[in-house]
Amino acid sequence: MARPDLADLTLCPCGCGGVSIGKGLTKRGHVPYCGTPRSGADRPCHICQGRRNRAKGQRNQALTHRRLGGEGPTPHDEESARPYIVEVCIMPEAKTGDSIPRSWDRFIGGEWFRRALRQSERAAPVGAGVLPAVSLRGEYVVVDIRPVREGR
Repeated sequence: MARPDLADLTLCPCGCGGVSIGKGLTKRGHVPYCGTPRSGADRPCHICQGRRNRAKGQRNQALTHRRLGGEGPTPHDEESARPYIVEVCIMPEAKTGDSIPRSWDRFIGGEWFRRALRQSERAAPVGAGVLPAVSLRGEYVVVDIRPVREGR
């Protein structure tokens, strides 16, 4: 394989250390895959990382929107979306005690899940009678079916 000419190398202007060979900069002014080992970067580019995180979150919101029967354009922000009316017929399998993995209890009792559930509660219109839920990767939905608390 021929070695690239030095004229074809483009350094990322953000200082992450990323290099582009013959492709130049993206429309955002960074090398492709800026801040990742794939670009040869030796430190992260927080601007590009934030952009990738936002895009990943929006893809997940769109997937959840479609799987819950949403029609039309995907809401640009899940907090501004209206609640979904989903009718499901479920066959519950009750588990308790040692049949529940400890990792599940840590997950449900953890700060991340508590914050996500609280976010869902705050986004619901007052008096709508909506159950708060957390969608995981657009594949699973964990719904809080505990008795309604004050403020929900």
